[in-house]
Amino acid sequence: MKIRHFEEISNNAWPSLQSMQYDGWLLRFANGVTKRANSINLLYPSTINPEKKIEFCEELFNSKNIPATFKITAIADPPDIDERLEKRDYYVHSTISFQTADLRLLNPVPDPETVVSSVIEEDWITDFIRMNGFDLKMKSTYIAIMEQVLTPKCWVSVRDETKNIGVGFGVVEGPYMGMFDIVTDRLYRRKGIGSRVVNSLLHWGIENGADTAYLQVLTSNLLAQKLYLKFGFKESYLYWYRMQNI
Repeated sequence: MKIRHFEEISNNAWPSLQSMQYDGWLLRFANGVTKRANSINLLYPSTINPEKKIEFCEELFNSKNIPATFKITAIADPPDIDERLEKRDYYVHSTISFQTADLRLLNPVPDPETVVSSVIEEDWITDFIRMNGFDLKMKSTYIAIMEQVLTPKCWVSVRDETKNIGVGFGVVEGPYMGMFDIVTDRLYRRKGIGSRVVNSLLHWGIENGADTAYLQVLTSNLLAQKLYLKFGFKESYLYWYRMQNI
């Protein structure tokens, strides 16, 4: 099924630092950095009693001081997992639109002023954290996650005189190119910086053999969705995170 395939390749593109297969569920851990890398992914058929499985996950995640967080898609097994979690006082933390675009319909032009690097630079990750308002103490975890990617990857940045003002991360696996961590400095928004980052990622993806691009965007982030629509991205499916209320 297409959802399962996209979930697999997007997990490869943003790996966890530790993972565990548990009766069709994939448990991912990365020091609490991002829900994607610290969640229970329900990808395959399940056989053990769901309540026992939920309790096992809760104990394991809580032992790492992380709230148990379930990533729910239309293929989640058992099908009533959302209702089971709601009864256990789990709340919907966020809903995400998984979107794709056909790169064969696009012709992105190289931007000579945009930096595309095959290695992560110190200032890229520092400015990425700054622009997102993340905890700088988690810098080494972000670097470890990105450096674990086994397939071709790139770090894109747009700079002013002193710092990065727009960044993005791209990963290719076969004919698919994932786009992650696209962010623009708040002082430079609505100036086309995000479009330049996306354009450079798409061009790099095509150059590396991809014919389909994918990304994940919050349904509440209407400004980002408007940007991606300009490049032909359309929603393929929705998923959401149910987080333990602790």
